Amino acid sequence: MRRLLLVLLTSLLVVLTACSSATADGPSGTPAPTPYPTPVGGLGHRPSTPVKITLLFPTSGEVVHGTALVVRVSITGGTVTTVTTSDITPTKGHVHLYLNNQLIYMSYTLSQPITVKPGLPYSMYAEFVAQDHFPFSPRDVTPTIFFTVAPA
Repeated sequence: MRRLLLVLLTSLLVVLTACSSATADGPSGTPAPTPYPTPVGGLGHRPSTPVKITLLFPTSGEVVHGTALVVRVSITGGTVTTVTTSDITPTKGHVHLYLNNQLIYMSYTLSQPITVKPGLPYSMYAEFVAQDHFPFSPRDVTPTIFFTVAPA
């Protein structure tokens, strides 16, 4: 009986580990953003948003020069706000910017200076999130763009 219980627990651990490390692609080949921690009280039902976000600069395939660039996004159908609240409005939120699949900024504007290193390839995408910094459902994520950095 102990041996069977040990086998079952080991199998469960393997399955849970495999499921938690799996990644899936989002729309347009965009890597699924990293999971958010669950807010106090649980995620529950997340509202949808009519907002659409677009990554304007840099563009996919572009070669940028130097060690700094200003990332620009646009949104239609809503506004970016500095207010953080759990009282969510579908047309108000924040911009999350991901560089190489890592959240690097939670921006309250449509442009953000970032530091990059010459000679390296980069991937980037942005997401419009609710005023509580958690995603809408479905998520509003730009397609991933790829760019390289050349010396200044």
